[in-house]
Amino acid sequence: MEKTLQNKLLLYALVSAVSFIFLIMPDYAGISVPLFIILQFACWYWLAPQKQALWLFVPIFILSLNSFISGNPMWQVSNVFVIIILYSVMVLVMIGKFRIKEDSLRFIFDTIVNIFSPIKHVLLPFKWWSEVDQHTTKVVKRVVKGMAVTLPCLIFLVIMLSSADAIFLRGTNNFFDQVLNLISPESIFKVINGAVVGLYLFGLAYIAYTAKVEEEETPAVKTPRGDLAILNTLLISVLAVYTLFVFIQFRYLFAGADLPYGLSYSEYARKGFFELLFLSGLNIILILIAVNLTRLREGWWPKITRYLSHYLCLVTIILLASSWYRLWLYSADAGLTRLRLLVFGFLIFEAIGLVITFFYIKKPKFNITLVYLTIGLVYYLILNVVPIDTLIAKNQVDRYFAYQRQGIEYIMTLSPDAAPQIARLLDTEQVDPLTKELAQTYFVNLKNRYGGAERGWRGYNLSVNKGIKIATDILPERLLQPAGPRPLEVIDSPNPGMVEATE
Repeated sequence: MEKTLQNKLLLYALVSAVSFIFLIMPDYAGISVPLFIILQFACWYWLAPQKQALWLFVPIFILSLNSFISGNPMWQVSNVFVIIILYSVMVLVMIGKFRIKEDSLRFIFDTIVNIFSPIKHVLLPFKWWSEVDQHTTKVVKRVVKGMAVTLPCLIFLVIMLSSADAIFLRGTNNFFDQVLNLISPESIFKVINGAVVGLYLFGLAYIAYTAKVEEEETPAVKTPRGDLAILNTLLISVLAVYTLFVFIQFRYLFAGADLPYGLSYSEYARKGFFELLFLSGLNIILILIAVNLTRLREGWWPKITRYLSHYLCLVTIILLASSWYRLWLYSADAGLTRLRLLVFGFLIFEAIGLVITFFYIKKPKFNITLVYLTIGLVYYLILNVVPIDTLIAKNQVDRYFAYQRQGIEYIMTLSPDAAPQIARLLDTEQVDPLTKELAQTYFVNLKNRYGGAERGWRGYNLSVNKGIKIATDILPERLLQPAGPRPLEVIDSPNPGMVEATE
């Protein structure tokens, strides 16, 4: 590898490590997270051998916005893994190993392997450094010897001058205190993490340059094998049971007919949505297996299989509708939670996938795996930018004012995204004292946790800052004081010559 490229890769590793420490590692990283991704995009635009794959920085940037626009930390860990996967896919595109069109399982395998491949190259920077020319090595050795001679002299000089002047002593003490802070365990931990990230990203960039770009070859077309008689028997049996279940759904759930055995309608309707969601996933797998076995075959058996797959797809859409309706009835009675809202969103995107699958059964000429992965990524990106806690809090507060108050305590556990809705509970006299006290405690905790000056500009977050402003404007000053011992109070004493003080 030529020297100029080595220097570029080493500089990228250094910039990544330092920027990760400075922008990602602060305790309250906010706007600094998307700034880190912008810096990464600039580095890859300068460094990448093929820039067409850099469009994958679009979803990476959207994921990074979560730390800036939302105070909800629930996606922080999963975002790290998704971003690593997107980096790996980007490198696969650059080196010509994006094989999802030819073989979906091979693509998944390549992605997983490529995630761990940079580990093999983390020692390369040190190897390159050890191979520098002799002149540079001599200069480094001379500098080290000079520092070895100079350091004891400086220590002796500082000790003598500190003994001679108290102000100089104070200044040197402050300097050494700052140095000790720099080498604290927390700082060492941040440096180690930054070095790991820098070396890992260096390994990805190295792979993008050194891996051989493979020419696309037309894969040999293989006719799928499998006994369609057995598959059709399975499909007919499964669909017979599903047909009976669908009939029951239309008669009792959707039409609201009288229920037998004294079963109440609310109990019947509010149960089973998770079970139906699980079954819909199994149905999709069965449909894909059937399509894979019939897409290159002709004759009556493949046609029957396709018809049955269409019917199974239609039945699965009805299962999703039943699951949606059950969950909607349950949420109307108990209110929204994070899990319920996430399931609502998942049902929508699964229904979209099923509609696409319905057309795929008839004409399997596009890559359904890529479609599913794209739908899943879009769903996950939306979850990162939609204020989930705001929607949940609005639903619960609206229900509270409609005299459905059994779920109001739940929103007090949500992130600062819920602050504008919780503030509504402090603006009216319709709120009972206990709920108002819970809302005040929520804002006091929010101000104490996020209101410190140590956040700095790197920790700027739209949702958190809005919550702090609401807390400052809406709460009495006495509630915003930091916790601590109360001031001493002077009380009347039976002895005129004495004053008693109590805490």
